[in-house]
Parts: sequence; structure tokens; C-alpha cells
Amino acid sequence: MENLCRDQKKGLFGVTGNCAACSKLIPAFEMVMRAKENVYHLDCFACQLCNQRFCVGDKFFLKNNMILCQTDYEEGLMKEGYAPQVR
Repeated sequence: MENLCRDQKKGLFGVTGNCAACSKLIPAFEMVMRAKENVYHLDCFACQLCNQRFCVGDKFFLKNNMILCQTDYEEGLMKEGYAPQVR
């Protein structure tokens, strides 16, 4: 689980590469989002199941190299037979 923070949105990609979500080219001057070693266009940084966009402070999950919102992540755990811990 990661929390979306302002620092993840600040940096430029720095070198030309490809978006982890759409696989299209990201120019070196374009603003990006990062999740671990993955880099995304700003518009591509959304839940890859429901397309929910994330706001600063939102929780997101990276599972099997897919960005998921909390709801879709927890539903996936339920389907796998692993209920998330509720406190």
C-alpha cells in the first residue's frame, strides 16, 4: 500500500521512457507519477480496474504491476480468500 504524496508528482521523468500503464512514450520533459520502479503519465495514474483517479493523500496499491484503488484491491483479496484486516 502506498499513499499518494505530493513528492511523487513533482519530478520530471528525466529520460525518455515508456508509461507502465499504456506503454506509450513519455518525453523527458513531461511530468510523471512514480510507484516503485514504474513511471506513468499523469493521466494514466489511475486504478487499472475502475479508472478512479487518485488525489493527494489517497491510498493506492501496486499488485502484479497494476495500480489499484483500495476498494478493488480489497475485493481482489476477498476473491482470493484473504480478507483485509479491519481494526
